[in-house]
Amino acid sequence: MYLPRTFLQSTGLKRGLAAVFVHTPKCGGSFISEGIGHKRERHCFTRRHPLLKGHRTWVEYRDLFPKLGLDIHDYMTFSVVRNPWAWHVSYFHYIRQLSGRNRQKFASEHAVLNRMSFADYLRWIDDPDSPKGEMQDATRNVSDWVVDETGTIAVDFVMRQERLEADFAGFISQYGLRLAVPTKRVNASAHQDYRSYYRAGDVDIVARRHARDVALFGYAFET
Repeated sequence: MYLPRTFLQSTGLKRGLAAVFVHTPKCGGSFISEGIGHKRERHCFTRRHPLLKGHRTWVEYRDLFPKLGLDIHDYMTFSVVRNPWAWHVSYFHYIRQLSGRNRQKFASEHAVLNRMSFADYLRWIDDPDSPKGEMQDATRNVSDWVVDETGTIAVDFVMRQERLEADFAGFISQYGLRLAVPTKRVNASAHQDYRSYYRAGDVDIVARRHARDVALFGYAFET
């Protein structure tokens, strides 16, 4: 996509800053789309090309771009990360609440999770022998989308879900973009405060599985 930095770029008469949104699942995607413009985001080639569609990681984009004659380093890349304890609660409820075409895509996972408690879900993803179907994302670290093979952050600008309005404003300022910060969150999963879903052992599962997220971003289970 091309992010506008001038009036002419905002009208589409000229191209702006070449950018790629590395979209971590359940991490502010609707907010980002609202901020950069739904039409601009929907028409981004990463959304439309069959090879690139979906929640691709930075490494996947890097390795796939040459097949299209492109280089990821020619694009400014940005992403959003989230507290992993909150991320799992959001992901769990998102799958359970799916409807329409999205429910069809995750039909078996939707059915499985609607028979599970949240504690069951955590033990399910923690079991390497349990089939995950289309839900492989649930077994990853949030940081998997933004790092390279060495575990070093490769994305140019990382925002946090917990302070997304302020971070998006900083993003606009740093790159001199002609964009506005959305006034409200959209597409939020319906659930209570994430902390209410955890028991002591559940907290430990996420801490162990998301050790890199904790190390990179300083996340913790807030009591």
